Amino acid sequence: MTEDAVAVGIDVGGTKLVAAAIGADGTVIDRRRTTTPAPRGDRNRDAAERLVATIADLATELGPGLPVGVGVAGIITRGRLEYSPNLSVVGVPIEQELVSRLGVPVVVANDATVAGWGEVCAGAAVGVPDVVMFTLGTGIGGALVLGGRPVVGTHGFAGELGHLIVEEGGRACPCGNRGCVEAYASGTAIAAMATEGLSATDDPSILRNHERIDGKAVTEAAHAGDRFAAGILRHAGFWLGVALASAVNAFDPALVLIGGGAAPGAAEWLLPAARAAMGPRVMGHTHRQLPDVALAALGDDAGMVGAALLAVSTERLV
Repeated sequence: MTEDAVAVGIDVGGTKLVAAAIGADGTVIDRRRTTTPAPRGDRNRDAAERLVATIADLATELGPGLPVGVGVAGIITRGRLEYSPNLSVVGVPIEQELVSRLGVPVVVANDATVAGWGEVCAGAAVGVPDVVMFTLGTGIGGALVLGGRPVVGTHGFAGELGHLIVEEGGRACPCGNRGCVEAYASGTAIAAMATEGLSATDDPSILRNHERIDGKAVTEAAHAGDRFAAGILRHAGFWLGVALASAVNAFDPALVLIGGGAAPGAAEWLLPAARAAMGPRVMGHTHRQLPDVALAALGDDAGMVGAALLAVSTERLV
């Protein structure tokens, strides 16, 4: 029943927009899914107006009068969407515009940040005050919860864990740098490494039957017993572990979570390799307890749940 909802959570992706009425315990009570509005005419202003209108309509439909939390892939500074790799919206105060339209409390934050908060409130990290989360998908995002508070930093850039550099001068990353972990362990990187590996070796693999290889195909091949595909996932897991060690050295979390759409299927190969690579690279690893590296629990709902619960939380982004 929607009357049991405490807030509406909305996860804005490049192609789809998913919204839900969320209960106090993180339960998804009612949900809607629609296509993320494409821009027409003037790209930035038109796209912003259509995006705000779509979010407002969904929020009103699911929970009129309820607080609203929104997660967006991009750089958010105090509710202002500065940049998103997937949306034609730049420098728009989405939070302010939604408050004006809806007349309710609204929080707009990075999608990985709210996903991490969802795991802390209702997922795999309940009761854990210090958590680092990596989200693996097309790229790699990240979330920091320290001292029980979601951390985004002065300008909203904190938690960009996909751009920890694991190999100086290494593989090119979409951000413009080289050697970021996103270039080694994202779904896009896994597909690229598999394609390159097949061209460079004669190793047998069912992936050779694919006209186009993506991260999902590599994972499915590994599950089918393909040793080459499994090796690619372990290789990605190694580099992920190198990045985890840097995050652990920097933040000393009690728990490291691995989430995002690419994580569950590949976890069988990624997580053991990541743990093995992380351990010896953590400062003082022989004299301290290493954090557990675990799979996130909420799946694709993490962003919606976290956004909604952030909107009603006494904690605020720091």
